[in-house]
Amino acid sequence: MKNKSKWLTQIWISLFLSLLVIVLTLEIFFTIVPLKEFEQNHIDERFLRRGPIDIRDKSEVIILEITQETYDGLPHPYNIWPWPRIIFSKIIENLNEAGAKVIGIDLIMSNQDRLSPLNDSSLVAAIKKYKNVIVAGKVEDATATTIQTGEDGETVYKEKFLIRKTDFDYNNIFFRADSGIGLVNVTSDHDGVFRRYLPFIYSPTSERLVPTFGFAVLNKYFALPNNHLALNEKNYFVLQEISIPKFDDISLLINFYGPSRTFRHENLLNVLDDSDFNTHDEIFYGTEINTWEDSAYQSLFKDKIVLIGSTMPEDKDILPIAFAKGEKKGDNLIYGVEFHANAIQNIISKDFLVKESMRTELLLIFLLTFLSFFSTSYFKNLKSKYGLLIEMLNLSMMIGLIFVIREFSFFLFQEKNYVIALVSPSLSIILGYFGSTAYNFIGEKRQKAVIKGMFSHYVNPTIVDELVTNPEKLKLGGENKFLTVFFSDIVGFSTFSEKKSPEDLVKFLNEYLSSMTNLVFINKGTLDKYIGDAVMAFWGAPIPIENHAYLACSTALQMQAELVKLRKKWETEGETLIEVRMGINTGNMVVGNVGGKERFDYTVMGDNVNLASRLEGANKEYGTLIMISESTYDEIKEHFLCRELDLIIVKGKSKPIKVYELISYIEQPQSENMLESLNEYNLGLDCYKNRNFLGALKYFSSSLILNPSDAPSKVYLERCELFLDSPPAENWDGVFTLTRK
Repeated sequence: MKNKSKWLTQIWISLFLSLLVIVLTLEIFFTIVPLKEFEQNHIDERFLRRGPIDIRDKSEVIILEITQETYDGLPHPYNIWPWPRIIFSKIIENLNEAGAKVIGIDLIMSNQDRLSPLNDSSLVAAIKKYKNVIVAGKVEDATATTIQTGEDGETVYKEKFLIRKTDFDYNNIFFRADSGIGLVNVTSDHDGVFRRYLPFIYSPTSERLVPTFGFAVLNKYFALPNNHLALNEKNYFVLQEISIPKFDDISLLINFYGPSRTFRHENLLNVLDDSDFNTHDEIFYGTEINTWEDSAYQSLFKDKIVLIGSTMPEDKDILPIAFAKGEKKGDNLIYGVEFHANAIQNIISKDFLVKESMRTELLLIFLLTFLSFFSTSYFKNLKSKYGLLIEMLNLSMMIGLIFVIREFSFFLFQEKNYVIALVSPSLSIILGYFGSTAYNFIGEKRQKAVIKGMFSHYVNPTIVDELVTNPEKLKLGGENKFLTVFFSDIVGFSTFSEKKSPEDLVKFLNEYLSSMTNLVFINKGTLDKYIGDAVMAFWGAPIPIENHAYLACSTALQMQAELVKLRKKWETEGETLIEVRMGINTGNMVVGNVGGKERFDYTVMGDNVNLASRLEGANKEYGTLIMISESTYDEIKEHFLCRELDLIIVKGKSKPIKVYELISYIEQPQSENMLESLNEYNLGLDCYKNRNFLGALKYFSSSLILNPSDAPSKVYLERCELFLDSPPAENWDGVFTLTRK
């Protein structure tokens, strides 16, 4: 029955964690931007891993670019922007003679020709004549829109991408020539990168949806009406019976073929340079070049979509995209005309990126959360002397599983054009692991409570003697005294205890606690209580002792020496070897009998008692075994070798305290390497306090060379590296805040 209840509890916890992952990652109620950006960045990593696709000679799209060379090749007055529109009418004429299928002009022409209205008329005539030209429109403050069909067959608009300011010509006076216009507005993701393409945008001014530039070009390519809109179905946009997978409600994910200049680029000047047009060089040198007269060159454009656009940086039509060369920061930039080219070619070639379905993602979330939670619980419940190794193996499996999912996402992307989520499955594994760890940690706490009850009737003989002499002390209450209090705890007791039967655990604890308690009594200390495997003792009451801080520190060092002996014995018996952390503090605290009339304990309490407990736990942060407060250090510094560790704020407090590591008796001989290592450490600590992190890094590195096992030097080495990369605030005071007990 108990096991069934435990299993049900674990199932409910796993379900809760799965729902938490769904809420955090699937944007049901809100978007967590860092998680969203992490997912988007992983899309970029997949493009980087896949590399470019050679599309230059297979593409249906050619980019006719306007470069500085184009400007330099035009004679005056054609070389001043905006160019006379007759330039573009001639381009349209020549491209159509060569058999171009569609011409898209990715340039905004919102004003009349600067030289003559006849030039505008010439361009209008060319557009009307060939009816295969799309001009670019642009709107202000755009947002996207979805369109669905209602139950009664009427069109229902759901505003998500709204044109807020526009005229009926969409900022292009040539819109009315053929009504062939495409909006060049594009939308970026949270991180400013452009990955998605919208099929249409809704204009409340004209009260209709308008195709985006790429889709308007495709309308011409497929001989569809100018204002034709891709059908908006549940999971697809449909154009000319081509189902285009949705990435979200309003867009598709572009499958970028490569970086800038992946598509064939031709200079606009070459198309313009026929026998009727003289370029600047032809005029200057008096020689006819006539690049366009080459029939082989003209054949490049036959049946092609030709996009005309600027590739000059100063025109600022540059977009950061998901594809990067990976050579340096910022090499993921392409020109706007190339952005449209990628989307157009995706649809023609059906090179779509398909996002995994919501159902698949939900299934993976539940599956991985349960797998992570129950596998972690299984490993934590294994009773073995190799508990640490098993825990490392379990953690490695979780990390490995995330790595496998990541690598599998690369494979699916490269081989199948399939995009799976990485954040939600990874978070499922992480929360499953930590959820199981927390669940077992609570079980450990309960187990410690049981062990505490086993020893709750333990009475210190010193207290008994004092009470026999002074029976008035049996009354409830206490008095404020200047004392030294001590806490100790076995490292990794939960894992250790899980490997033993209750009988063996009691036997082991009896031996360990007896040895430690004996040393407390030898040094005139008072055993306050056992808290599971933890020992709490104090010095200076009920019998006053002047050198209570000295005796407490002596006890701690003697305990560590006794543990060395015990470990040798335990090793021969096949026992797991343990380490014990200790914390000592000196100060004013309340001491006396506390409890009810029928049952009370002689104990100490107060902030200084709590601080000693926190110092025991704080050893974890520095890899030390005995940590003492500054007040204790001031009492014993003439008798013991110590070193300053840090200025910390323990959990639950706001005032910083200085803490030290207790190393040995001052007269105890130390190796030369040890002493030199401590000296280097102290020099490093001085540099660290003065924000000289580079100098501190040098000294801590030197300390580790002399004493490779010196954990505090490793801690400060990592901090210095962190602060060199991300310097602390100007008002940094060197205080380190502990966030755990």
